[in-house]
Amino acid sequence: MNTLEVPSEQNIVVRLLSDRRLVLAALLTAFIALYFWTQSRYPALDEKAMMGGDADMSGIAFDQVLEMLPNSGLLWEIFVNSINWMYTNWKGMTFGVLFAACALTLFGLIERRGFENPFANAALGAAIGTPLGVCVNCAAPIARGLHSAGMRLETTLSALVASPTLNVIVVSMSFALLPTHMAAIKLLGALAFVIVGVPILTRILGSSGFREEALDRAHNELDDKRGWIARKLEALRPLPVPASDVDSWPKAAAWLAKTFGRNLMFIIAVTVPLMILAGVLGAIMVTVFDWNDFRRAIGAPRSEIMVLITMIGIAILGIVLPVPIAFDVILAVILINAGWPVKYAMTLMFALGCFSIYSYMIVGRAVSWKIASGMMGSLAGLAVVCGVAASYADKYVVLETHRANIGYLDGFELERPDAPLMAADAVVDAPAAAPVAYSSANPEIEHSGSGTVSALVSPVMEQTDAPAVEAGFNRLLGPEVGIDVEPHAIGMDVLEPYLMYWAMAGGDIEQDGWVDVAIARNPSVGGLQLFSNRGGRFVEVPIDLGPTADQFVGTMAFTDLNGDSLPDLLMSNFMHDTNILWNVDGKFSYANRTLLPNGNAGMMGAPAFADLDDDGDLDIVAANWSLGTVGNNNDPYLMASQDRIFWNEGDGKFEAQELEGIPGESLTSLVADIDLDGRPDIAIGDDVSTADKIYLNRGERTFELAKKSSGLIPYLTRTTMSFDMGDIDNDLSQELYSAQIAMPTARIQDTPSFKYCEDEQLNTGSVGECFLATRYRSEPMEFAHSLYSKCDRIGDPTYRAMCAGISAIQRAGYVLDTNDCDNVAGLGEVFVRHCIRAASERFPNARKAIEEMDYVGGIGRRNVFLQLDTEGKYQDRTEDMGLDRPGWSWNSRFVDLDQDGWQDVFVGSGMTYHRTTVPNAFYRNLQGKKFVRDEARFGLADGMATSSYVLADYDRDGDMDIIRASVLTQPIVHRNDAPSGGAFWVRLEDSVGNRAGVGAQIVIDTESGGKQLREIRQSGGFATGIYPQAHFGLGDEVKIQSVQVTWRDGTTTTLRGPFDANTELVIRRAR
Repeated sequence: MNTLEVPSEQNIVVRLLSDRRLVLAALLTAFIALYFWTQSRYPALDEKAMMGGDADMSGIAFDQVLEMLPNSGLLWEIFVNSINWMYTNWKGMTFGVLFAACALTLFGLIERRGFENPFANAALGAAIGTPLGVCVNCAAPIARGLHSAGMRLETTLSALVASPTLNVIVVSMSFALLPTHMAAIKLLGALAFVIVGVPILTRILGSSGFREEALDRAHNELDDKRGWIARKLEALRPLPVPASDVDSWPKAAAWLAKTFGRNLMFIIAVTVPLMILAGVLGAIMVTVFDWNDFRRAIGAPRSEIMVLITMIGIAILGIVLPVPIAFDVILAVILINAGWPVKYAMTLMFALGCFSIYSYMIVGRAVSWKIASGMMGSLAGLAVVCGVAASYADKYVVLETHRANIGYLDGFELERPDAPLMAADAVVDAPAAAPVAYSSANPEIEHSGSGTVSALVSPVMEQTDAPAVEAGFNRLLGPEVGIDVEPHAIGMDVLEPYLMYWAMAGGDIEQDGWVDVAIARNPSVGGLQLFSNRGGRFVEVPIDLGPTADQFVGTMAFTDLNGDSLPDLLMSNFMHDTNILWNVDGKFSYANRTLLPNGNAGMMGAPAFADLDDDGDLDIVAANWSLGTVGNNNDPYLMASQDRIFWNEGDGKFEAQELEGIPGESLTSLVADIDLDGRPDIAIGDDVSTADKIYLNRGERTFELAKKSSGLIPYLTRTTMSFDMGDIDNDLSQELYSAQIAMPTARIQDTPSFKYCEDEQLNTGSVGECFLATRYRSEPMEFAHSLYSKCDRIGDPTYRAMCAGISAIQRAGYVLDTNDCDNVAGLGEVFVRHCIRAASERFPNARKAIEEMDYVGGIGRRNVFLQLDTEGKYQDRTEDMGLDRPGWSWNSRFVDLDQDGWQDVFVGSGMTYHRTTVPNAFYRNLQGKKFVRDEARFGLADGMATSSYVLADYDRDGDMDIIRASVLTQPIVHRNDAPSGGAFWVRLEDSVGNRAGVGAQIVIDTESGGKQLREIRQSGGFATGIYPQAHFGLGDEVKIQSVQVTWRDGTTTTLRGPFDANTELVIRRAR
């Protein structure tokens, strides 16, 4: 029998170190590995760990270089998924190819490349593969290089599987994001296959070990089976050169350059084409394959044999797809959150991460198809075994912990702050504001149509004394101007809708010319506070809310719904009623109200007001919201959220009409003439779906859903939170802005924001205590889960109970199980209603219906700015204009904040508790050509998230101020103290149409010949009632030559001045 004599270890080391080629090859290998690990792989893995289940995945990719346009066709979707997969994997694949060439170069110089014991060879492969930190696709070229360098088969195959499954960050991610038993089963399964399974597999299916003759024979057999292309590729590899011929460092460097270069060409030639093919095949699968249909289908099997067949099908699917590293873990988190049974999620997770069609092709061509098929089959089988094991562990260990967490609510009563509203009969010890002293403007007036027109003008507004600022705004807290709203944050506000619906509204409730403000209170206390503007300083005044005083006000608006010139108050309370409180002499009373029957909707998520039927009064668009993302089971189409129009029939009566279309969780609604036919259309923006709807007004109270195929609108957004329209280039044509989750970076960190803690004005206490308090508040959402809650990790009783309550709501939404809903009664009756509503009926096959109905659809990851072309179609100009990624966008408005004559965009952004907070975005308009972010210089950037804000010149000093609601602090006021120029204001009083002139368009002509357009609107934005007034920044202009009004009924009025800058013109149309 032939045996190999192995030299002593000392002689081997000496000989290796004396070989200059090996030293340089080792240094090159170390440099490439360290650079990749420190600059790309481990930082990227760390980002994936932080984003967890909030990862935005496209097809089989994390990153997006091409956008997936809605309803764009099968071939385009396959192409996009293929390119995005290649983009996601290019760094890892590049490293894989480079490292494979290094391995082929380095190990070709080492005579001993394995051990006699096959299990030792497998352990060596695990040691090589574990620190690489690349996906199985990227590890395939490395395995190819190891094999071509003569490493033992066990080593090659173990390294291939160990890299994506055993590296420290993926393992850490598994234990951090998944239930412990699932992470442990995944780890043990991977270790068992790498250390034990691979040697057994190679023993049964192929030659192995440290027997050179057997290895050579196997290589010869493989060479005989290869086609001519493979043999030609092998010819690329350099011939061996004796170490004695390389007797200097320059010669060693030259040898390394030549050998590494030819090895690199060889690896590229044999792996990259297969990589591209694998990506395309995977893209075809995920494009044709509907995850939601599959999720619904796998919920059906009941018999054990059908469950087993389903698991085998899932394992086959997972073992084929070529996904990036950590995709398996993050997808499992998402699927479990969406209610997938753990046996299926575990099977898919294990199969996805350990092998792929690309690995199969590489192993098949480089080693043997028999071994490649054996690996694929055995790993798929092991995935099924892991799924079964996880299912049993689920039943006997984890669910008991979850039940105990829900059981914590037994006998629990939430202690709410004692903070009653001002008594309804309280006497306010503050003088009323002196009404603005308007005088007759006496302009020359040209008017067509019914009614007579007159005009009043205010005195010139003067800048108030204020601390000097270089540009823009001074920041104040609400109490400094009289708006005192205690936050009362006790933890309820980590749950939707409380975490973002900070409702507020502006309106002149006393008709004295000063804009008043109402702000909703924290859900822990409920109700709202009303502040009367007394000459630039606010005073709280009583409001009689009756039994609704402790209910959470989700949305509100001041708008005149009965034509008496006094704005009435619409307020929609979560899981309760929507009421109109009628304004009587500037006061509101629950006794004098009208109830709007809004079905089973949780609340009006985005009310809008406009005269939709040309009858001269304001109708109400009820864009509804019920559940949001908590418990929607990736199926956010609750029938309860069906949108409506409430037609104003006069005398305080409204007739409800359901709008056709697929319901969604509506966060914004806009009324504007989108198709330019003279009738107001409706746009409704829905969260976490592509169900945004544009209703084209066809007259006679009928609407038609806009279709993508019409070409009017190319697409909107996928997580829509705000719509607005405005003329940004002064061409008298309005552009459309749709805002959503649009982070400047691709990663979203699932960590609390601490930025405001370091802001001494917002946080007057200890920075450390603020950090801890913020962390504690974030824990309920972090540890809540429909099946695997970890609420017992929370020490604070209130937050632990909140965690249990959220878990019960999630369970109701994910698996339609309301058995836990009664347990949450101690948190408040609204939690019981919320829990039950989470399990309510969904629109059947909504995503398929959206496609069949040719919805406009939406794109993700960036906002959308649409501009009309010469053919009356909207074109995407978002990235050209620089408006694409402001952050986690909420209320987004066109407004000329610096008053230079060009409308800017202000985006409220951020998530307080469990998202990366990005400062509010102020996009300054560069004369209609582009926008630049300038919030820091203008004093508009801070660490407190913003979802809602009121725009109003509250101190009447001639510039637009901002009043922000805040869930953790007092309201925040940005007082505009250094605008670039003056301003001009126009307000309408219409006795022919709706009183505030909503829907009218106003064009001004300045002294230099410039024109500007504004529309009086009470719609759009997010959770903010709008004061109906037109604001024009003037820059250096000091006179307005004329004002043209196109009233809602089409009648036109032209008023010729001149009118002074820094004044307000009130235009009245009387019958």
